[in-house]
This record gives sequence, C-alpha cells and structure tokens, in this order.
Amino acid sequence: MKTHSLRVDLSCRTQPHVFPHRGLATRLKCWIAGGVVVLPAFASGCVTHVQGPEELGGEAGNSEPGVSGRGTDQSGSPFAGAGGTGGASCDANSCSDGCCNGNTCVAYASQSGSACGASGMACSGCAGSCDVTNGRCVVTLASGQDFPGSIAVDSTSVYWTTETPAVMKVALGGGTSITLATPQSAGSIAVDATNAYWTSQVGFGGSVMKVPLSGRTSTTVATTGTNPNRIAVDAKSIYWAEAGGSVSSGSVMKVALGGGTPITLDSAQAEPVGIAVDSTSVYWVNGNDFGSPGSGSVMKIPLGGGAHTILASDQLRPQDIAVDSTSVYWVNYGTGPVDDGTVMKVPLDGGTPTAIASGQIGPQHIAVDSTSVYWTTRTTVMKAPLGGGTLTTLASGQDRAFAIAVDSRSVYWTTQNSAGTVMKATPK
Repeated sequence: MKTHSLRVDLSCRTQPHVFPHRGLATRLKCWIAGGVVVLPAFASGCVTHVQGPEELGGEAGNSEPGVSGRGTDQSGSPFAGAGGTGGASCDANSCSDGCCNGNTCVAYASQSGSACGASGMACSGCAGSCDVTNGRCVVTLASGQDFPGSIAVDSTSVYWTTETPAVMKVALGGGTSITLATPQSAGSIAVDATNAYWTSQVGFGGSVMKVPLSGRTSTTVATTGTNPNRIAVDAKSIYWAEAGGSVSSGSVMKVALGGGTPITLDSAQAEPVGIAVDSTSVYWVNGNDFGSPGSGSVMKIPLGGGAHTILASDQLRPQDIAVDSTSVYWVNYGTGPVDDGTVMKVPLDGGTPTAIASGQIGPQHIAVDSTSVYWTTRTTVMKAPLGGGTLTTLASGQDRAFAIAVDSRSVYWTTQNSAGTVMKATPK
C-alpha cells in the first residue's frame, strides 16, 4: 500500500483538536486503495474535500508523479484530485508553527533529538544540534573568537566585533567567517544597508569607524571623547555613548553618516552605556558604576538635542536598552553573581516602570521584536512577552552569553570568553 501526501480541506466539527495550527486547510498521510483515498481514523467525519498531488506536489524529495486522489464529504459525495508531478509537500507555508518530520508538521513544543528544525525545514535539517531541553535548533555560526562582544544582524549576515580586534561577519546560515576590518580597537557595532559602524577605543579616547558590508578599507567617521561605548544608527546619523572617566562625565553624541563635526546631545551623564534610537528620540541608560548602587537611570532626548527626560531612576546598574513604538526596555545587571537582575519597561513618555522579569543572574544585553523581549544572562538566552508573562529559555548552558540580536526567525548571541562563539537558535 503506497503512501501519498494530499491536501485535505477539513470541517472538523466533532474533532477540532486534530489540526490546531492551520485552520481548514492541512495535509494528511493518506493511503490509496483501489483508487480511493483512505484517511486516518482520527479524521473521520471531518473531510469535505481532497486535492490530489498534482495541485500540491508530491512528497518532499520525490519526483514521481502523484496518483489521483479521491475523498468523500460528510454526506458521502465523492471528490477527486488529479495526479501530481511531484515536489515538496511540507514547507514554510504548510508548517509555520513547527518543522517537517517527513510530511508531518511537528510542533516546536514536541521536538526531540530526532525532530528539530526551523519553520519549513526538515526536522533532521538542523545544521547544528537539537536542544531537546529547550526545543530549538542551535547552530554555532563561528567559534574560536577572541571575546566576541557586540552583535548585529541584517537580512543576509550576522556581524560582530572581537577583542583581537576585528570586525567580522558570517552568512545567516553559517559558513566561512569573513573579516571586514582589523582596526586598533572594535567595540559596539551597528549596521545599515551599506556599512558596518563601530566604536574604537584607544587609550581613553577613540573614534567611530565604518566599513562597507562587503569589506575593503575602513574609515574614521568621527573622533570621540573618553571611553566610547555603545552605538546606534538611523537613516541620517550615528549615535554613541561616551562613558567618561569619572562620575557624571559621560556624553551622548551624534554625527552624520558621512562624517563631520560630532554634536553633543547631552553631557554630565553618569556613565552612559546602552543606547537606542527611534524616529524622534535617542534613549540611553546611565549605569553609574562610579556612583552608589541603585542610582542608575533611563534617559531620553530629542534627536536634535534639547532638554532630556528621566524615564526611570534608582535602577541597579542598567546595562543595555531597546525601544519599540510604545515602550522602552532595559536590563538591570544587579549586584552580579546573584539573582537580583531584572528586565524592565516604561512607556516612551515616562510613567511607572514595570518588571517583565526578575530573579535574573547578571542580564547584560537586550533586544525586542513585535511580540517579545529577549535578553542574555550569564548562562542562558531568555525571552518573555512584551507585556510580561511566562519566561521562555531559548538556550541554556552557555559560557557567558553576552550580546544579543534577533531577526524574523532566529535569535543570535555571542559567548564572551577567549574561545568565544557566535550562536543562533531557531525558532526564536
């Protein structure tokens, strides 16, 4: 008895739990017996229409033409589908909430060592290792990196800096790492459609540098003040934080993408570290490690400068910041190796800060997308809904997880040690 994949349009009034992910249209393993489609027992009473493989393509990796498919609706009237020409039958469209185990969509929550992959990917197609505990396909994109620090991602590549120093990239799917630049120093990194930008600290001063995404010669965009730190870009400018060398000596700066005279947006800040930007404002956190514990702050200022706004105060060593259309998010490192770190949010215009997560051990970096907030701790990569709720561990057992970035499908991070790695987990 031969097995074929057919498309079955269902109206499961009696068993709506059978196909919870895809609504009416889904795919089943069906047996062709005497030219009639024999459906699995659990689909009894649900079938309204069966399409043959010609319309859908045959089984994945099978180029043999499909046979005609037939089925019956709930009244017993027959339907038929013409024979097919072969092709993939489990793909990103038919399997958006899991991976393809043969021609069956396996939900991420049920993944195991033999069922691990990305949306539309064969479960066995995980190029790395299947994290059975956390249900993710975990891939090492680069290894043997010297204390990889900041990380950024675009539609094709992952970018990071190392202490060596170097500015690096690798394709999203992995492969050979490419050195874009070998400057005197490479700190925080950001990318746009044409260039990678980073801060370079030499002595107590430094510079903002850039290099085309394809590599070639790097150039100095601006000379900085003391201890240039995190960096961000928009369509017109580069923004960075200068931590300074003493209490309240830090600055928030910007310069045009093509270079020019840097503009001081704010000064006398207590060790600004993380920085983010949206269409109207620049946001940063003051870690205030030089001051008393619990005196960090979250700040905001218009893109063109002006009066700053204190969005949150009395924070315990805030380290990094992210922003979306409604809120500002940041991580508080806490006192260090104990579980007093937090993940926080506050409305863009200020208000009462709320905790998304508490009891975290040394959270350092943060990223957001349209549904979730992501962060690293010393040994884990975590996420939670933007409004708070259940925490999800995306990866565990990491040796000093550090910088983090996300795209539409995956989460990326660095492990910061002398044999550091650049990692990827799917789904995010």
